[in-house]
Amino acid sequence: MADDRSREAWQPFTIGGVARFAVASRWRLLGVQCLFALAVAGTVVWFISRAWMPVIDAAIDRMPQSGAIVDGRLEWPSNATLFVEGPAGEPFMRVDVQPGGLTNVVETVDLVMAFEADRVLLGSSLGLGLLVVPYPPGVDVPFNKTDLEPWWGARAHMVLMALGLLIILGLLISWSFLGCLYMVPVKIFSINRVTWRGAWQLASAAHLPGALVMCAGMLFYGLKQLELIGLVFVWAIHLVLPWFYLFFSPIFAPKPPEPEAKAKPEAKPEAKPAKKANPFDDSTGGKETSKTDNPFG
Repeated sequence: MADDRSREAWQPFTIGGVARFAVASRWRLLGVQCLFALAVAGTVVWFISRAWMPVIDAAIDRMPQSGAIVDGRLEWPSNATLFVEGPAGEPFMRVDVQPGGLTNVVETVDLVMAFEADRVLLGSSLGLGLLVVPYPPGVDVPFNKTDLEPWWGARAHMVLMALGLLIILGLLISWSFLGCLYMVPVKIFSINRVTWRGAWQLASAAHLPGALVMCAGMLFYGLKQLELIGLVFVWAIHLVLPWFYLFFSPIFAPKPPEPEAKAKPEAKPEAKPAKKANPFDDSTGGKETSKTDNPFG
């Protein structure tokens, strides 16, 4: 019965589905986690390649032939400026470059990157203000078409692949850490129905539905069926959703299989040692001899 329950632990969508991972094998849980992490990483990479990559490519194409960030300062031609935005109807990203300083950063798109002489400003259409990031001192970075176009053209796909692998690895580590963090309340809510290992597995599996919700939100956002504020709302839901499974799934967790008692081997009867005939005892031999030798007996 326990093996059947373990085989059924394949979908972490329902309360019972998450609960079954308490008695599943570690490899089964890891396999399902890898599938979910791969789905999230694929969705993020697809969004970046669709929404941000065209803007980055266009910005590099319009850069001057010379320019660099040298020792924390942007060295560009004095009259060169750059304003690149995504296509109409899809305002995902905008890149502004104005070494003389931007008088006003208009946050009309979801992500704004504004480069000034000694800093880059990051903002969004949410209206939460601008994040100021100074250029790193002591580092020289080419910031022109001549150097960036061949470099970015040869490595853009490698950057996306590396980003996807980092997302997968980061999700697996975070789910494992959250499982360790929440396995104590899971153990308490289950009323000792699951072992400590089962509590960790259940707590780790409880975060998979939230990852799937965030994956769907990113997909709809990339297709412009969801605004940025809606994506933020989905992000908040994916943080709260695991608590629903952490509270109810331990109640429905199957009990771990009880160890089967090994049957004791039946004790074989001890063989009695055969009595050796006494060559000096002629009691039987004498009788047999007398019976056979006496013709009148």
